[in-house]
Amino acid sequence: MKEEIISIAFENLLEEISQVTGIDIDEMDFSLEFLPNFIYGIHEKDDILHKNIPEKLTLSIVSKEIALNYSFISDLNELQADGISLYDHARIMKKHCLKDKGADWDRTYIIIPKESQKNIICKFDLKDFADSKFYDENIKKAIINGSVRQKTLKKEL
Repeated sequence: MKEEIISIAFENLLEEISQVTGIDIDEMDFSLEFLPNFIYGIHEKDDILHKNIPEKLTLSIVSKEIALNYSFISDLNELQADGISLYDHARIMKKHCLKDKGADWDRTYIIIPKESQKNIICKFDLKDFADSKFYDENIKKAIINGSVRQKTLKKEL
């Protein structure tokens, strides 16, 4: 099968999983993070995130009945579902930790704030899901349904 990348906004993915499985979104634990999500030392945003270098994101959706952990590459310049770039959604948090025997334990975390996560476009390699026995059939169905619905909405606009 030829590689086919399908895209779906994180919020739409959660709604599709809820609809397909009957699990309320409030019963799901979910996150969308940069991978890795911190670097050592105190840095500015443009020292860490370079707009011409794609970044790896990891998403996690877990409930009592299902689990999805998936990593994908995203372009920082790409506009997300709300028309704002991933770079502009990203925030950094500087954490000053202790310094011990000359070692610098300060860290800078790269985060996507919870209120922005719903707008981030998640990309899935359809081949990963088509033949895999690892992923729950309901998750596969939700990803495909959500991608089709998202394409249909774009055409209508």
